Amino acid sequence: MNALCRSALVLGVAAGLGLASSEARADKGYYPNVGMDYSAVLQYDYSRAEGDGATAPRNTTDFYPDIQSSFYVRFSPNDQVRLSTELNPINPPANGEKRTFGDIGLVINELNYYKLTQHTQLQVGKLQVPFGRAMDAAPGLYTNDFVSTYDLGGMLGATYAYRWFGQKAGMVQGGLNLYTADTTELSRPFLRSGGRAQRSDGGPANTGKLDSYALTVNWNSIPALPYLELQAGYMRNRAGVAQPDTGPADDEVISVVSARYIWAPESSADLDSTLRGRYLDVVPLVEYADVQNEDAVAGNDTRYLTTSVTVDYGRWVFGATRTDKRRPWAPGAGRHDYLNELSMGYRVTGQLTMALSVGSQAQGGQDSNLVGFALTYEGAH
Repeated sequence: MNALCRSALVLGVAAGLGLASSEARADKGYYPNVGMDYSAVLQYDYSRAEGDGATAPRNTTDFYPDIQSSFYVRFSPNDQVRLSTELNPINPPANGEKRTFGDIGLVINELNYYKLTQHTQLQVGKLQVPFGRAMDAAPGLYTNDFVSTYDLGGMLGATYAYRWFGQKAGMVQGGLNLYTADTTELSRPFLRSGGRAQRSDGGPANTGKLDSYALTVNWNSIPALPYLELQAGYMRNRAGVAQPDTGPADDEVISVVSARYIWAPESSADLDSTLRGRYLDVVPLVEYADVQNEDAVAGNDTRYLTTSVTVDYGRWVFGATRTDKRRPWAPGAGRHDYLNELSMGYRVTGQLTMALSVGSQAQGGQDSNLVGFALTYEGAH
């Protein structure tokens, strides 16, 4: 396994498996007020690497916490300042390493002002660029890490979205995002040694200027197909300083399209079935991303295709995900990477969830077998 995901794994449990409810964001009903949401995960990852690039099969294990917290200062129901932090491993374990609670640090994922109106949404500060669906909507624990190229978190900038609704067209939301990589003190890990990111690190969007951008269009609530969700997006991340070990730098350009559909039999979509734990739905997803100059390296053109299906039944959720990645050919590695996952989750209570994921992966000519188990507790104050 090339890299066991850090923050992505809790997203795989809370969002990819579809077990977590939407953010509680407990609200006292008067303003201004403060609140907090949190998610505490204990996760165990096992990976066995074989094939080219491994002189012998290597077993890698990692047992660690992943604690995410969001603190809110609310000035009104739709006007707030948010600080989101995460305590988890900063770097993945080395091949063959058996690690327990190692390399734990605190990072700041978001620190921004959020404003919502009837038709608009605005965020300014350190934020997640809303682009692509597979990292959140596909079931499993590892898809987020595999498609992390177009999962941009911790950017400095602003996002603006405008929603329009028509009786025949449904809901259409257009989004404009301007951002740059964070190289301030907010980019450094806390509670452990380590410096902040530097301009000299190079990479996509690392220019020190607000010159990277993403455009998105989301279309859903279509009267003829009310449970169909569509997204299209275009992203251009300006190249930072070229690195001596990667070759010339060039802007990273990403185009993405995705479709997600929620199908629930009419017989199980009523309130009585839901309360009795008999609710059933089937959710297929497909997403395609074309990436030019991945990681801002000239000529490093890749393509991602993610297909998945999620089945929810009562407290259970089952998922299957396949992601294919095409990349430039390399000696001994070919040009085809992939990730397969089968996942299962069970909601023990309204706040406690168990999740299991097994799969196989190929990256850069190295094959891996994966097993992950996560126990998640969520709450709000």
